[in-house]
Amino acid sequence: MMLKKLNLLLTSGFCLFGHFSMEALSPSEEKTMQESFSQLAQEPDAVTFQPPSGWHLADPKALPPSVKVMVVGKGKHEFPPSINLATEQYAGTLKQYLKTIKAINDSQGAVWKDLGAIQTEAGAASLSQADVKTEWGETRMMHVVFLKNGIVYILTAASLKDEFPQYYKEFFSSLRSLRINKNAFEMVSNAQKRSKLETATENLKKAWQAQYDKIQQASANVAKEQLAKDAFENGDFQKTHWEPFKVMLQQDYQEMNPVWHSYLLNKLQQELTS
Repeated sequence: MMLKKLNLLLTSGFCLFGHFSMEALSPSEEKTMQESFSQLAQEPDAVTFQPPSGWHLADPKALPPSVKVMVVGKGKHEFPPSINLATEQYAGTLKQYLKTIKAINDSQGAVWKDLGAIQTEAGAASLSQADVKTEWGETRMMHVVFLKNGIVYILTAASLKDEFPQYYKEFFSSLRSLRINKNAFEMVSNAQKRSKLETATENLKKAWQAQYDKIQQASANVAKEQLAKDAFENGDFQKTHWEPFKVMLQQDYQEMNPVWHSYLLNKLQQELTS
């Protein structure tokens, strides 16, 4: 199963075009997608890259779950240049992952080359290249593979092989721009305020746990997911802990942007209710 998923991650740069519509987006759709991309770049923990100027975002609904974002340029043929970012959980080392990549490409008759290391904004990563024969002709893909905290990030630039040189500069610039945002706590630059937030968050979780235990004792044969939701929505927890926590964020962390506030609250709520 892992090999099948990895194969999809490595080939998503061109296999999507078998069903991906290249019709131009309406101005409102384009604006909405660009705003979504800009918001993502501000979110804690978000993985982003800088797309080439003038390229547009592919419709997220047309992408497989493992592909987080894809940008498409204007090509001369049916197969346009593209860059996509995909992720997957992985428990091994980067060296082991690269061996698997090589094995997959070898099994498909693709010409794969390990180009060594590349320094991205996220840190040192692996750079590799693969030439693959497709229905559109021979294509070239360049992969940046970065492993952090058990997650592999694959940023892939792809185009027809004979067109690759004309996009190389834009591709390489985007591949080097791969970055992973700091988490919500790291984004708070003031050490004292960061420590205060960490303590407040831990206290909030302890209060929720106490409420959960209380409800669990009084509720027999209730699923854990429902218990978690009930504990969060409990009036006492909301009034005594959740609402004061929200007020504290608004008053003491005004310098943080709205995206940060929304992300932190949503993430905490998901952690508690799930």
